[in-house]
Amino acid sequence: MMRGILLICLVVFLGFSLYGLEVGIDYRIGNLALGADRAKSDTTFDGMDFSAWGLDFYAKHKINDNVTIETNFMNDPILRNIGYTQFFYRESILNIGVGPFFGFFNSGLDPILKPGISTIVQLELPGLFFVSFRADSTQNSRLNLDLDYTQERTDVQFGFYVPNAICTINLLNRQYTQKSGMDEIVDSLNEYSFKAEIFQKNTPYKLFLSFGLENLGKNWINSTETVQQYLNSFIVGTALDMNISRGIYIYLDVTHSIYTWGDADLLGIHTPGPGGYMFRGWAGFRINFDQLIPEPPVS
Repeated sequence: MMRGILLICLVVFLGFSLYGLEVGIDYRIGNLALGADRAKSDTTFDGMDFSAWGLDFYAKHKINDNVTIETNFMNDPILRNIGYTQFFYRESILNIGVGPFFGFFNSGLDPILKPGISTIVQLELPGLFFVSFRADSTQNSRLNLDLDYTQERTDVQFGFYVPNAICTINLLNRQYTQKSGMDEIVDSLNEYSFKAEIFQKNTPYKLFLSFGLENLGKNWINSTETVQQYLNSFIVGTALDMNISRGIYIYLDVTHSIYTWGDADLLGIHTPGPGGYMFRGWAGFRINFDQLIPEPPVS
């Protein structure tokens, strides 16, 4: 079924002119996670669970100078399976994006799809600074049936430009809530970070650096008790985006914890994992058809 959805997505995009089309895919793995099947009675964490892996596929098509359409299918460690289609319109200093998103196969076949809405607003003074807000929310947030769920995401970014770098201050939140028996299980991730995209004109690569604090949580809530488990981490990330051939790029990213400590029911846990090393890693590639084929002639 997943392959069928991706195939339909590709067909839709290839229905447009290949000029202006970009597609990409990446793979993720790591041990800095609280597993989806974690039991609330488990108050240990050894960092040896590498099951938090997933794939991310996206396609983007620039229809004209003002309008872009983008779709994305991914397996997120917090939000689970989720797919987006977003329409972006840019006019002067304002960039607005809106579109539906769907959670899929997160509760078996009931429901198959869980709808929501995603909105993005960005104000930018080119070469100086920008401010960006994003909010995603599942429709009908009341959980009445077993395995019903909601997906929520909020991103706030303030960015500014310096010579050969774009710097951003970020506040990111992701939350997944699912009803399981008498419990509502809440998976969450809050991140406060500083990121820098470093580049040099006429060079085939870009370097990304990030520094921040994150709070990873898993709660079980019912009418009689609340079980809370949290991992806090100081994180450092490095990533490399490299043009290896005309129109073909590879992407490598590793985010690792300098220091991780538990809170609430995980109080007392410090720098777990093999040798105390906690990480998330990504590797992927993308193809930009603008650079592979010549621009179509203007009729």
